[in-house]
Amino acid sequence: MEPDFRHSQKRRCRGHDYRSRCIYLITMMKSPDAPPFSSISADRRCSKVSPLVELSAAGKVVYESLDKLSRDHPALSILCRVAMPDHLHFVVFVTERAEQPLGSMLTAFKAECSRTYKTRYPLSALATEDLPMFEPGFNDKIVFRAGAKEAFYNYVIDNPRRYLVKRLYPEYFFHKLVLAVGAKRCGLYGNLFLLDNPVKSFVKISRVRSHTPDLDRKIKEWNETIRCGGVLVSPFINPDEKEYRDAAIKNGTGIILIVDYRFTDRQKPYKELFDLCSEGRLLIVSTEEFAAPPKTMHYTHAQELNALASQIATLAPRTALLLPR
Repeated sequence: MEPDFRHSQKRRCRGHDYRSRCIYLITMMKSPDAPPFSSISADRRCSKVSPLVELSAAGKVVYESLDKLSRDHPALSILCRVAMPDHLHFVVFVTERAEQPLGSMLTAFKAECSRTYKTRYPLSALATEDLPMFEPGFNDKIVFRAGAKEAFYNYVIDNPRRYLVKRLYPEYFFHKLVLAVGAKRCGLYGNLFLLDNPVKSFVKISRVRSHTPDLDRKIKEWNETIRCGGVLVSPFINPDEKEYRDAAIKNGTGIILIVDYRFTDRQKPYKELFDLCSEGRLLIVSTEEFAAPPKTMHYTHAQELNALASQIATLAPRTALLLPR
């Protein structure tokens, strides 16, 4: 396995030209000392969970600075944005080759946010203690394939609803719902919102590595998924696949694990998987064919689990069909 994985999800993509024409999903975390960017509450007029996002003074400064960013840099177009209480998401389109790398422009944007807020609110803690509004760095996800732009857009727009559901219904993360994939009805355990991640990648490596079609391209895709905080989807059957699972766990990346055995209230995943579930980093999707993990895995059955993983990896955000058991 070639890359040197580290825990940070704020690293840049190796070999990518950040001046080039491209679309990115950017995530920036608020510094612990900065006030919340927004408050999110339920719209009582709607029967479904529908969020109301109210920008704080800091959030308004962030939006104003985003507008200024696109004015100062005509090559940048902000396609959508949402200020969450503790972080900022936006999709930016570099429409033509830029004079500066994207990272330089975003560093200047963050400095502009801090400077504007301190000028406008000179008695705030940020101003009196000269503190930044954002944490250092940012996370970027890059459009590399068809449909990714729409997935990024839907992910950003739906962020407040997911936040509200997590807050109002924390039991959903351990609630037994069923995922419908074609004719299959699969049990679930863990963070359902991993299904909505706009970057999901199916991991499958033949036991004879040289028999895996287009392996070099797939390795690049898996490494990029791990780097940018996407989700790896697989039964992770053979040792080569498990290397990528372990690298994702080490890096803090999400995993959708496909299994064929049941879980009950008394029979939860073993400790490592349980901890990953409780941290929101794991979703187990089970065909529930067996009461306990089988001792052997036949080739045909492994192919069935991999086919299911492949289908789940192609689900666009907000398209998973979840049904009560």
